[in-house]
Amino acid sequence: MTRKGKGKRKRQKAGLNRSLLDVAIGMTKDAIKYKVIEAGGVYLEAPTQKLKPTQRCAKCWETTKKTLSDRIHVCQHCGYQQDRDINAAQVMLAWARGQELASLDVEPSSSTNCGSMRQLGALKRQKRRVQRSDTA
Repeated sequence: MTRKGKGKRKRQKAGLNRSLLDVAIGMTKDAIKYKVIEAGGVYLEAPTQKLKPTQRCAKCWETTKKTLSDRIHVCQHCGYQQDRDINAAQVMLAWARGQELASLDVEPSSSTNCGSMRQLGALKRQKRRVQRSDTA
C-alpha cells in the first residue's frame, strides 16, 4: 500500500504514504503504552522537541548543536564523550527520574493505572457507596 506512486498523482500518493506510516508508528506507540500499563509499569513519553536528547549532554545538561553525521557526542562545555545514542538514552533516563526538570520547565506526562474489569467494577461500587452515604 505504500509503494511509490506513478504518473500524475505521484505527490498525492506520497502524502498518503506519509500519513499511513505515521499512523503505523502511532498505533505501535499506543500498543506499547497499553501493554506497559497492563503489566503494572509506568509509561512516560519524553517531550523530545523541548528536551533535545540527542543534542543535550547527560553530564552537564548543556546543549551542543550536531548534524546527523556526528555519531559521537562530544560536549564542548565539560568534555564528556559518549556514543550519541547512548548519551540520548542517558538524558531521557535522567529526565524520567525527575532530574533537571525545573530548568527545562518540563513535567513528565501522567501515567494511568489500569486494572481488570473486576477491579474497575469494585471501584465504581465503592464510589456509589460513598456518594450514597454523603447524601444520607
